[in-house]
Amino acid sequence: MIQDRAHWWNLAQNELAAALNVRDNWNVAKNVIIFLGDGMGITVNTASRIFKGQKQNMNGEEGYMAWERFPNAGLLKTYNVDKQVPDSAATATAYLCGVKTRYYTLGVDSSVTLGDCAASKNPATHTPSILQWAQEAGKDTGFVTTTRVTHATPAALYAHTPHRRWECDGTLGEAGAGCKDIADQLVTENPGRNIKVIMGGGRHPMGATSGPSAGGSCVRRDLRDLTKEWLLDKTQRGFRARYVTNLAELATVDTDDTDFLMGLFDDSHVPFEVDRQGGPQGTPSLAEMSLVALRMLKKNDDGFFLLIEGGRIDHALHNNMAHRAFEEAVAMDRAVNAILNEIDLEETLVVVTADHSHVMTMNGYPDRGNDILGMTGDISEVDFKPYTTIMFTNGPGFNFTTDGQNVIRADPRNQNIRDVNYQYQTAVPLPAFDETHGGEDVAVWAVGPMSHLFHRTHEQHYVAHVMAYAACIGPSLGAKCERPAHATITRGISPPQPPREAAAAAAAVSVGSAIATAVVSGSSSASAGAIAAPKFPTLSPILQQLIETNEEKILQSIGTSRPRSKFPGGVAGAVPVVGGDSLLSLIGKPAIDIPHSL
Repeated sequence: MIQDRAHWWNLAQNELAAALNVRDNWNVAKNVIIFLGDGMGITVNTASRIFKGQKQNMNGEEGYMAWERFPNAGLLKTYNVDKQVPDSAATATAYLCGVKTRYYTLGVDSSVTLGDCAASKNPATHTPSILQWAQEAGKDTGFVTTTRVTHATPAALYAHTPHRRWECDGTLGEAGAGCKDIADQLVTENPGRNIKVIMGGGRHPMGATSGPSAGGSCVRRDLRDLTKEWLLDKTQRGFRARYVTNLAELATVDTDDTDFLMGLFDDSHVPFEVDRQGGPQGTPSLAEMSLVALRMLKKNDDGFFLLIEGGRIDHALHNNMAHRAFEEAVAMDRAVNAILNEIDLEETLVVVTADHSHVMTMNGYPDRGNDILGMTGDISEVDFKPYTTIMFTNGPGFNFTTDGQNVIRADPRNQNIRDVNYQYQTAVPLPAFDETHGGEDVAVWAVGPMSHLFHRTHEQHYVAHVMAYAACIGPSLGAKCERPAHATITRGISPPQPPREAAAAAAAVSVGSAIATAVVSGSSSASAGAIAAPKFPTLSPILQQLIETNEEKILQSIGTSRPRSKFPGGVAGAVPVVGGDSLLSLIGKPAIDIPHSL
């Protein structure tokens, strides 16, 4: 069905009404959560959104990822100081430490060149992270990742190294002699040794397995088991600590009776979502790990900082396996929804972003609702073969032959293009796992205190400064967290404010109290009856209720609830997520009904 002009007019008017009712949240953020979709550029996000909808037997285009319903968004420029197209280490240093730096370096400024151990040992070159600032403010901190806990993104929180590959002593080589590897820094140095929650993969670099190295991981040569050293350190300091390695062990963690938690669920990276095994000996999902981390950190009355990374989106794209990447993005969507159901957005800033893009494209002119994993429906007038909607400009999916004069492209009609291991076609041939990053801007979405500071195209390192300002920590401690005179504080600790007339100040407090009362009680003077507290506090309670009341009607009218006869079982060939009993059922907590969109 093609909707008429009235449908699109009304849809836009509804969105306009929502925008006109947005208010800025100037509160101090007691808590800060950042979700990082590694490699989740704008094209990947768009395709993942469609994939998510098609898994639910919908068209896909009209739906949303959870973060796309946040009230504030912007763009981030991702270049490194020495590269147009960045890597994950330098970008992580930017958005977590507030300083752009050199390609492949972590937690050090641009005066340190790649592999320069001596320079990196100078504390003056070290770039403290948002996690360190949070600890210094008395907050609890943690991170969850589907990569190794020593990988680029989490390592920027606690490590200072001139080479991201120095995850364990086995990769230091001659150039790294005299430098501490990343895993060692996590366990023995500050702020790593004070991180309350550490979850992901990476038993190899931690020296916690005797198995052979795999998946690019490294094996310790010094024979140290850093998990044992980590436990000993916590015990000697009088803390209650747990080290867990599977779903069953994680399920037994009493978060109220545990001070420190480390979970390492694989020797290298956590398995891809489509490969993840459930059951007691299996691996928890990103959502399950995230919920346990949240419950650990929420105990601190002074608040917390938490990083949650969907790290394997990037890994799938490096091998041109778009199907796997989309499953990882949808898994992160579930994690975001799960966390949103357990936090208060009046006091918690939530940021969702990516570190960089990839060279994946959506091309051709496929019909609306066309399988995002499938072909466009068009035939090339040059080689008379069809082509897929998803393609890459480089990578291992080239599969070319030649007739002696011309390069011949494989015919996708003869391939299982919906298999999770299918490598989408590329223009430039590269080895396995060597598809490159993309250099375009990435999106950032935010909700909660000070989320409105994401509002245009920003440099990537701006993210750390916004998080610090929202929470009044680090570079925004004390008077540096002063809010402007027009700010309205609705809850929590009031940050320093500039001098202003007493009447104006009193009026602002009065307005703020009224808004806070409306949000908490779920009522408004303009409402005839009680209205539930808004899902996002930047919407008025009345409008939020209106949107939720009409949401299903709107979705049905634009076709997202209409079964697609083309793919009666969802995305054709989609591999269901393998899993046993959920962590929530194992630990006896009520399951959370995670909405499809927000």
